[in-house]
Amino acid sequence: MPFVPSRGCPLDRGRREETFLISTAAGGIPTAVHYPERLPAPVIVCCHGLFSAKDSSKFVSIGEEWSRQGFVVFRFDFPGCGESRVYPGPDLLSGRVRDLHAVLEHVSTQPWFDGRIGLLGSSLGGTIALLVAASGNHPVRALVCWATPFDLHRLKSAVEEWDVMKELYPAGFSLGSPVTLESLSPVPGVLVLHGRQDESVPWQDAGEIYLRAEEPKRLVLLETGDHRLLDPECRRLALKISRDWFVELGLRPGGEDRELVSGAGSTP
Repeated sequence: MPFVPSRGCPLDRGRREETFLISTAAGGIPTAVHYPERLPAPVIVCCHGLFSAKDSSKFVSIGEEWSRQGFVVFRFDFPGCGESRVYPGPDLLSGRVRDLHAVLEHVSTQPWFDGRIGLLGSSLGGTIALLVAASGNHPVRALVCWATPFDLHRLKSAVEEWDVMKELYPAGFSLGSPVTLESLSPVPGVLVLHGRQDESVPWQDAGEIYLRAEEPKRLVLLETGDHRLLDPECRRLALKISRDWFVELGLRPGGEDRELVSGAGSTP
């Protein structure tokens, strides 16, 4: 079980990271949580991409840096990735959507959660975050998508044909639906961030997602950014823009801006 400090009190031993399993009917979801010094606090849930995992250097560094700034940062593994051994579901999308719902339900019951939550999704993780936010089942204040695909037809072929997918998932495993986000219900509070040099997902997908999001929303294109934002300056800029978006939409640690979302605006 995770360490749970007293509500509203600073941690006696400073910042901490905890690892545990969230129990579900499909199996235990491997999780890591970075706690800030003072709780309760706003929570950022990180959703990794197709072949990534919660322990990627990107998400570990986000957890370490943003928890120092006052956020609870929640990382977890989707089915077939990292330490996850849960049943992957009838298809890729439904299994990942199911697990993100379970994560958000778990977060909502924790004493360190102050009622404000944001999602940060990278690549396919952004697609999953959008689908879950669009369900309306969770009070997501803000959502950040990095290099997120709008059209999944290429991924559909990969799931069905790539040898690595056949090693990770059972025979007959498919992508599932939707194959595009064209019919996505409008989601407010979305920051869409994409590199123009993305070699895996066309940067034009970012514009399609932005057009279907609901105000407040923002689109940021990084001229030299690739799919993984490996350039240190691109990564630094993406982190700053993303954190600032969460704060602008009312997730400022400390609670000063809990009502800001009602008056938040978008940029042209």
